[in-house]
Amino acid sequence: MKDRINNTSLSQLLALVAAAFCLVVSLALVMLAATSSQHMQESQQAEYGGALANQIARRISTALETGDLLNVAASLQRFVETSSAEQVAIFDVEGKALGQAGQATGKTQQQYRAPVRIDNDTAGEVVITISTDNAQAARLRLLLSLLGLAILLSLAVYGASHQLGQRLARQLAGLAEKIKLESSEPDPAAGNELVQLRSQIDALPMDLLRTRSSSEPRDENYRATAALYLHLDSLSHYVDTLDEHSLQRYTDRLHQVVYAAAGFYGGQLQVTRQFGLVIYFNGDTNAGSGPFRAASTGWLIKAVCHQLEKTMPLSLSIAMAVGFSELGVGDASDIYPGLYMQSTLDELQAACAEAGDRILLSPAIADDVDINGRVEQRPEAWASYSALGAFAGQYQDLLERQLRLILKRLQELV
Repeated sequence: MKDRINNTSLSQLLALVAAAFCLVVSLALVMLAATSSQHMQESQQAEYGGALANQIARRISTALETGDLLNVAASLQRFVETSSAEQVAIFDVEGKALGQAGQATGKTQQQYRAPVRIDNDTAGEVVITISTDNAQAARLRLLLSLLGLAILLSLAVYGASHQLGQRLARQLAGLAEKIKLESSEPDPAAGNELVQLRSQIDALPMDLLRTRSSSEPRDENYRATAALYLHLDSLSHYVDTLDEHSLQRYTDRLHQVVYAAAGFYGGQLQVTRQFGLVIYFNGDTNAGSGPFRAASTGWLIKAVCHQLEKTMPLSLSIAMAVGFSELGVGDASDIYPGLYMQSTLDELQAACAEAGDRILLSPAIADDVDINGRVEQRPEAWASYSALGAFAGQYQDLLERQLRLILKRLQELV
């Protein structure tokens, strides 16, 4: 049975189930209607038959009182001719027939009785016989009409369900076609559309399709990296004094400044502490070594902040220090470089606490070839750190041009 269902098309299954359910419900309603109509018809017939019996009993009571049996017989005959009763008879109190008219010929009859009273005494009983053939035929016609309507409704439901089932089957077949691994004609013996879709899904190499994070270390995570650490001094004070909207606008402005400056030298910006940002520079580019690009970015940020403070009511004070790490930033697939970097960041954070308005350079940064050849240094600014001085002529000119470009860009964003 299960194999037969699996091999039947989905549209056919849906149509048969819907039509069968509709037919069962319709037949139940037909049975309820037939039973209800039968009880109603029997009740109406009982009332009608009782009324006819009482009517003829009243008519013949006077003739029976005088003993005029001919008049009684004539009254019975006229009653049969003018009413729907097939037969009417009158009996005395002892059950002896006093008169009868008509003949009961129907296949199904129903008898109704009524007492014949003279004054307050019962003188006999009237029995009338009514054929129920016509009522039975009418009830049968109603039942057949309802059955025909139920069948037509089930056929209509079958057709509509078959159309909907075909649309659903085509969609399932299309999905199965998209995910199947081999391009071949569909096999009708493989089952209906749902079974074919299930088999195509089961055939997929799900273990290969699941995403997996690579655990192999990347080369850039193991390159020497210069880190420009920025401690947002002003922001740490404004957190408790500015409202949320003003604080967000202020933070967006800081982000624009830092992001624009880092963009000139290919820096990678990250938030690493509550009020600390780090811009990482690894490898050498046309703009110079990582330490030189970090120092240049720091100079740009400080210069832009000084210019913006002239037109802003808020301060843009940022303490900066540049450090050096033998490893890179790391990522989700290799956390070791990031863990190794933390000691460098801690050291730079401590340096920023002493930097003030200066940009401090760690000893490893100060020993860089590009730094020594292009940048003036002020040694022993704090501990073994030196302070960033002026840049050589052509590099200073380049920084000035970059400063003007950043200021112009920031004005366009206002």
